[in-house]
Amino acid sequence: MDFSWTEVGDPSKMIELFLLKPKEMLQIPTESVKWSGARYSAARKVEAQILWKKGPGRAVVKVVEGDTVLFKWKGKELFRGTVFNKTKTKSGLMSITAYDMLQYLLLNKDVYVFTKKRADEIAKRIMKDFEIPYTTIPNTGHVIKSHVFTNETTLYDIILKGLITTKKQSGKLFYLQSRKGKVQLVEVKSNKNPWIIETGVNLIDYIYSTSIDDTATRVKLVAGEEKKQITAVVTDDSGKKKYGVIQHFEKVADKVNKAQLQTRAKNKLKEKKGIKKELSVDALGIPSLVSNQVVRVSDKDLGLNRNFFIDNDVHEFSGKKHTMSLKLIEKNDLPEGE
Repeated sequence: MDFSWTEVGDPSKMIELFLLKPKEMLQIPTESVKWSGARYSAARKVEAQILWKKGPGRAVVKVVEGDTVLFKWKGKELFRGTVFNKTKTKSGLMSITAYDMLQYLLLNKDVYVFTKKRADEIAKRIMKDFEIPYTTIPNTGHVIKSHVFTNETTLYDIILKGLITTKKQSGKLFYLQSRKGKVQLVEVKSNKNPWIIETGVNLIDYIYSTSIDDTATRVKLVAGEEKKQITAVVTDDSGKKKYGVIQHFEKVADKVNKAQLQTRAKNKLKEKKGIKKELSVDALGIPSLVSNQVVRVSDKDLGLNRNFFIDNDVHEFSGKKHTMSLKLIEKNDLPEGE
């Protein structure tokens, strides 16, 4: 449902939570809100504590499952979604959890057969079929010859597989997000001027780890039937000298030719080569730093001054305070899978 009052809000106030109805908009008193999400895990959510029992000086707004809530911080909309559950306590407090529109891609399942369609065309068809509001859906470029799901599969996974296939063949990376109650498809592009989290400025704490557990120095892909099998092998020579031969092997179910298989192998090696770095940080809150975005971390003790991608994020708002916990990764790869 579309609302004409998207800009209602008071920039002088910190936390603002609204209940949206077709013909009215009511502010819900609350002292704290948690707003969170993760890469390729579909819906973002808001969790809030509100009042449900009337009392002296208590303003109560009735909130039920299916209602639409809008969350703003300093007058700017951060979240709009549907209430899916609530928990009441004897003290008069109630916890509500709302998810954005991507939740409907997770909850609904179906079977589909697509032939010679791009990932954006697949996404549009699915959202039209299930009456999910959407806005910007750019042309993803690569035409997928066959995209078949004969067993019930979540709508999100059907679209995600199309994005995975597109990434393997073209190197272009897209992700779904929900903004102002509508789904959109966004291409991941480099950010030359990311926000900086820095020791002594806004960094509160961190946990930093490095590993070669998921590293590959050689990628071997095999496609086709046994008698007409084609193979593509690519090697990271410098990595092999440091870590030895660590092969990532994969059977490709899609119908591809030798050149396409070689391209996939090269793209997979880019994802798998080198030391994997993971960093978790607690910092002063920056609303635009959410999953799939880029952030620069600077810390002299770790010798770090570089960019990371946000894997998942938890933003906590309480009174006038906003803090965030971010799990960061070195490369913004799509989930494994065909």
